[in-house]
Amino acid sequence: MEEQEEQEENKLKKLVSYVIQNFNTSNAPQYEEVASRSGYVLYGSDNLYPDYLISLMNRSAKHNAILKRKAMMIGGNGWNKSGLDNAALSFINNRFSELTLDDVVFRTSYDLELFGGFALEIIYSKDGGSIAEINYLSANKVRMSDCKKFVYYCDDWSNTRKYTPIKKPIFNPNNPIASQILYVKEYRPGSEVYGQPEYLSCVNWIALEYSISLFHLNQVDNGFAPSMVITFNNGIPSDDEMKNVILQLQSDYEGATKAGKTMFLFSEGQANAPTIQPVELNDSDERFIELNKEITQGILTGHSVTNPGIFGISTPGELGQKSVILESLEMFQSMYINPKQMLVERVYNRLLEFNGSNSKIILNKYKLDIEKITEGDEL
Repeated sequence: MEEQEEQEENKLKKLVSYVIQNFNTSNAPQYEEVASRSGYVLYGSDNLYPDYLISLMNRSAKHNAILKRKAMMIGGNGWNKSGLDNAALSFINNRFSELTLDDVVFRTSYDLELFGGFALEIIYSKDGGSIAEINYLSANKVRMSDCKKFVYYCDDWSNTRKYTPIKKPIFNPNNPIASQILYVKEYRPGSEVYGQPEYLSCVNWIALEYSISLFHLNQVDNGFAPSMVITFNNGIPSDDEMKNVILQLQSDYEGATKAGKTMFLFSEGQANAPTIQPVELNDSDERFIELNKEITQGILTGHSVTNPGIFGISTPGELGQKSVILESLEMFQSMYINPKQMLVERVYNRLLEFNGSNSKIILNKYKLDIEKITEGDEL
């Protein structure tokens, strides 16, 4: 009797373990700055937090659209070249690099929005009297040293054995040696070394958008619900035996081209067979519609967006009239884009000053080309 009770208890433990394993909470990477023995500060606990941010951008349509449009608004129109002296024009031309500073500033603007910071490689002239070349460096490939005097650059931080990190001095105009790296980050409380993006508070909403789309894709691929239930009433086999039976039957009945999913159940006799309660999907459509609204609002709020129309994101019930769009753009430009442009301009003007120029370079303002649309038309 005791042996039977013990067996039943073990079965229950297995069942509980199975349920717990299949309802794990999401373990999304968290922003951290972690000291290491390698001489540089880890960017996230696994040193791959920027890669996670890139994956979020590639997985979320709304998030990606907002990031790209913000980058265009900040640096996409390049530098205003009116009234500049020759030193400033030569500086923008950046003739020893493959990219002009118009190209570089757009890329750094993109990194500023994606990572909360950006990086530049500063190459001095042979005599150290001027900056000869400015190159863009992807911010996700840069790590700062513990002493903040050096920068480590690696093409792939997930494989440092193959791609050995290169150590370079941090930008220091008082010691103009051949090549230095300038890393710029926005101020954010709690962030000492690396930048944090503006949208950090809505990362979960961004990840959720991808998870929901993946869920729907799997639902379609799997026929929306299990189309077959196979119950074995001749006892509960070992785990290995279960796997062998399931794998064999799945190879015969499941797959993208074989509609539906199969549910496998094992019980000790017909009397002990489990009860199957079908999940009604009729109401789920409405719930997903409401959830999608919450996701959209969460992403927009995290990005400080008040009118999604200026980012090409349509929302039900929202008008896209020309006057409304222009007013929203002007407000967003004033409250969000202008401060970002000022931050970028300060960095580049600091570099330009080293080259002896008396000019100040400023970024062109972003403008929507909607002059041909008459008032009252919707965008």
